[in-house]
Amino acid sequence: MQEYNESGNIENALHLPCPSCGNQLNYSAQKKKITCDHCGYEEDVNAANNLVKEQSLANALDQVQEFIPEEIGKKVFDCANCSAKFMVESDKIHLTCGFCGSRNVNMDAFDHQYIKPIGIIPFYVSREEATMKFKKWIKQGAFHPNKLKKLATVDDLHGLYIPFWTYDAQTQSSWSGESGRYYNQNVRVPTKNGFKNQTVRQVRWSRRSGNLRHFFDDVLVVASQKLEHGSFDKVLPYRLEEVVNYDPRLTMGWETEIYQVEVNQGYEIAEKIMDHRLRNMCSAQLGGDTQRNLHVNSEKSNQTFKHIVLPLWICSYTYQNKLYRFVINGQTGRLNGQKPLSYIKIGLLILLVLIILFGIWYLRHSGILQGKF
Repeated sequence: MQEYNESGNIENALHLPCPSCGNQLNYSAQKKKITCDHCGYEEDVNAANNLVKEQSLANALDQVQEFIPEEIGKKVFDCANCSAKFMVESDKIHLTCGFCGSRNVNMDAFDHQYIKPIGIIPFYVSREEATMKFKKWIKQGAFHPNKLKKLATVDDLHGLYIPFWTYDAQTQSSWSGESGRYYNQNVRVPTKNGFKNQTVRQVRWSRRSGNLRHFFDDVLVVASQKLEHGSFDKVLPYRLEEVVNYDPRLTMGWETEIYQVEVNQGYEIAEKIMDHRLRNMCSAQLGGDTQRNLHVNSEKSNQTFKHIVLPLWICSYTYQNKLYRFVINGQTGRLNGQKPLSYIKIGLLILLVLIILFGIWYLRHSGILQGKF
């Protein structure tokens, strides 16, 4: 087995020899174990998470020296088409980008230094399961092109570990605003013939203020710039309580995207998420049937972060020169994707509806359906 040094790096990690036969070990999502495809050797994944600890955001830049992909047998691949960056095995030459679908050649690695991931959720959904989900999904829907079913193959599926930041922060907010309560009031309103009584809804306003303390735990921010959040958000959440200590062996045989959203940029996103949630919580304290002039001032302290990688299946395919993407949560199996529409099928449906409506109109006006409508 591989030996770990004090810094947590794997010595000679490029080759992970099977202790039984000496062949290469890989992580199997189907078995959820580290396995040897040659002799069948299996090793359980270490479920420990004692190293998944919060790190000071203020000292984040000092930690950028901790992680060099080349030390764990990986090279950083830079897609010339979409500029995605992800780690692949050092001996891999020809590959297809999981984000844009273009075929590229892995160039020689240059110097890389990144903040090291401290946590990982291994793939629970295997390639076979992902392929079955994809084949089932690609056939669904009556208004998609028939040729679409033949487009995607197993080779189009990419299992990637996607980089994430999680952020914690203690917050103290002060708020003020006006809370309105509805009530009904009878008033006399003018009419052509004089006046009449009418019930009108009114608002009784009262000004209120208060304070809110809240601790944010693991605000999740994706550190990839290549995922479309609209489709990606629909396969969330991950069960973050299942994050284990980052072990490079769990990435052997899988691609791992390098973060392109820096830790300070990720915090800016997390802060907007926190501010939105704080405003909603302060609004709940203000109460009332309606509100106006809500002002919230928040201070944050003790900000910490974690860098973790989470599993995601991605399929990119092109139909009529347009890129479409399909994603599967590699832990839970939740899926979401984009598919082109067949405007011929939609047009035929619209034409059929128009024919039916015209037929009903014609029958009514010709007297055949008189009395039936």
